Order: sequence, then structure tokens, then C-alpha cells
Amino acid sequence: MNKTSILLSALLLFPHAASASCPESSSNCDTFSGSSPEANMEQIEQEKESPYKITLWNPKHGEDKDRLWSQTKLMFGLGVGVAGFIALLPPDISNWDRSDGDDGLAKKWWDNVRAGPVWDEDVWTINYIGHPYFGGVYYQVARKSGYSQWDSFSYSALMSTFYWEYGLEAFAEVPSIQDLVVTPVGGWIYGEWAHQTEKDIIANGGTVWGSKGWGGISLFFLDPVGSIGNGINSMLGKDVINTGTGMISPHPTYFEAVAGESYGDYWGVDMVFTF
Repeated sequence: MNKTSILLSALLLFPHAASASCPESSSNCDTFSGSSPEANMEQIEQEKESPYKITLWNPKHGEDKDRLWSQTKLMFGLGVGVAGFIALLPPDISNWDRSDGDDGLAKKWWDNVRAGPVWDEDVWTINYIGHPYFGGVYYQVARKSGYSQWDSFSYSALMSTFYWEYGLEAFAEVPSIQDLVVTPVGGWIYGEWAHQTEKDIIANGGTVWGSKGWGGISLFFLDPVGSIGNGINSMLGKDVINTGTGMISPHPTYFEAVAGESYGDYWGVDMVFTF
């Protein structure tokens, strides 16, 4: 199941696997998740008291459910585009059956859902690199909206299972046993690393290997959904997608703009937004 091998090359762009958080002198640590310092402290306390409590539908500790919902809507639209792209790939690459079946597309979807899940025959790079990456994309949507790791894992599991495996992809093939497990579990591992790495890049002035260009590319692949939202605003020159805290502007929020540089150079820095 190929969710586009092109994206896998992004792994080569990332810097060291950073686990360090922002320095104490940086205000970015408090605003990165879209929550106030007090809300972040409440979230930390909640995780200590009940690490497996799910608050996706009833946030009480500063989680930004508006951002989560806005990012989810954006991701639904992007997912349809990704599915369309995969459908255009040669069948020997995508392993997708592009026919509508004898009884129509809806019947084909239902037959695939009833037949699964099965052990698929996709190449290992797709199952064990591609799927964890996209699981991490789902994970980041919730994590950067202020949710705990367990909440973010739960969100990734729900999206990868019902939106993709038993949703869009089931129109083309039977749901996969590997994907149902590897996507959310691998996404948790990769997604938390990506979350911490992104904060490390931002704390370093948005640069990778001393370059803002590489920094922008890395930030995009670490969180493509958030970066695309910012890109839409930048290209249109107005806040079509608004932030809950009003962070999107013609200038970088976290760092002083350099003369002659455009906001486009900072894509992926301002992450928090809601429709």
C-alpha cells in the first residue's frame, strides 16, 4: 500500500533525533502546543495522575479541541488528495485495484471491509516506514493541540483505522493487519520524536545544518498538515485558516524577521490554528 514513496525521503532531511525541549529562556515552550503555561502544568499533572485517561472528547486541562477539529477537517481534505494520487500510480506500485467492481464502488468498499483484515504483501518500506510516518502525522495533530501522548496515540489509532484502513483505502483494497498495528504504534514512536525534534529546530532559530532552507523542509515533513495550513494563509495573504491565539501574521511569531525575508521562509514555525 503506497502512500507515496516520495515522502519517505524526508527521513533523510531530519537532524539528529532530538529529545531536548526548548531552553528555559524561550517562550516558545509555553505557546508551542497552543496552551497557556498554567494549562500545560495541568496537563502534566493529569498525565501523572491518570496516564491512560482519554480526553479527546472532553478536554479539561487546556487541550485545544478547536485546533484538533480544524486540523482534522484539513486532513480529511488532504487525505482525499493523497488517495487520488495513489490511485493514479501503476497498480504494481500501489497494489490498489482501481476498478469499480461489478456492483459499483460502494459494494466494492463493503466487500473489502467484510473480507478484512488480512496479512498484506506490501514491501517492507511501505509497511514499516511509510505507515509509521503517516501515523506520526496523525499523532502530531493531537499532540500539538495540547493533548497527552496517550490521547495522541488514541487519535492516531482512530484516524489510521477508521479514516484510512476502513475508510478511503477500503475502496481499493482489503484492510491490512500490519497497518492496523504498525501505523498507530509506530506513529506514536515517530510522532513523539518528531514533536520534540520540531521544538528543537524552532528553538535553534528554525535552522538545520545552519540553513533556514533545510529547516523549512524539515519542519514541513515533521508536520505537513500544520505547514500546509500556514502555507494556505501565506499564499492568499490573509487568514483563511485562523489561529486560536492569533499567531499567524506576515512576520514570524517566535523569532525576529530578517530584513528581506518573507514569511514563507518560516513555514512550519507557527503551528496552532483553527478554522
